Amino acid sequence: MTALAARAPAPAPGSLYRAAMVLAWNARTYRRTWRATVTISFLNPIFFLLSVGVLLGDLVDRRGADLGGLSYLEFVAPGLLAATAMQLGAGEGAFPVMAGLRWVRSYHAIAATPVRVPELLAGVLAWACLRLAVGTVVFAAVAAAFGAFTSPLAALAPAAAVLCGLAFAAPLAAVSASVDSSLALTGIFRFVLLPMFLLSGTFFPLERLPGWLEPVAWATPLWHGVALCRSLAAGDVDAAAALVHVGYLLALLALGAVLATRALERRLRQ
Repeated sequence: MTALAARAPAPAPGSLYRAAMVLAWNARTYRRTWRATVTISFLNPIFFLLSVGVLLGDLVDRRGADLGGLSYLEFVAPGLLAATAMQLGAGEGAFPVMAGLRWVRSYHAIAATPVRVPELLAGVLAWACLRLAVGTVVFAAVAAAFGAFTSPLAALAPAAAVLCGLAFAAPLAAVSASVDSSLALTGIFRFVLLPMFLLSGTFFPLERLPGWLEPVAWATPLWHGVALCRSLAAGDVDAAAALVHVGYLLALLALGAVLATRALERRLRQ
């Protein structure tokens, strides 16, 4: 019996293991490129927090702006947390995916292994989740040190920001796997994500927008991320509203993952 057991083949690695190997491959690759991402991932958000939240915030507070009882720092820091997650998530879903399919073609090499496309995408999104977790926790720690977060529920704000970032990463991965040129991604960053960053409640209440633009802002995933992070940071969570925000972001993540899987399968068959 012992000899037979010794000769028995080891069980084949499961889907979770193969997705973890894709995650590990991304981590090993990042060891050679992390210096180029420090500014975008950590320094830019913190500079925004200091310049807008702390310095400009003092002026806004002196003018007595109506921010629902929050100081401007307490108002803007959760918005910047969600916006940072948007930028990180979109960055992971866009050009790295296009590089894996077109420029470096590393995804074709992975597809030649037992790794299946859903496992490849799961590993890519797991890596995006890890990067989002590190970036948002660092930002939240700096914001808390400046007094932006006072509620114990603020400890959950990075998790909400990670969900917001993944809700951008998956749809952007679908787009990246579908288009033939990086110009489409550049256009999305300039004409979709940048206006969303400015007009989704990050820096001022949506009530300040023109009436026709306010419903458009409500429909953006960043607004849902900002509203969820802000309610947690302030300790003023409405359960029904929070469920709407979480459900919206989860639905967008699921839809993006389905579309990305199909687009990757089509592209890797070519």
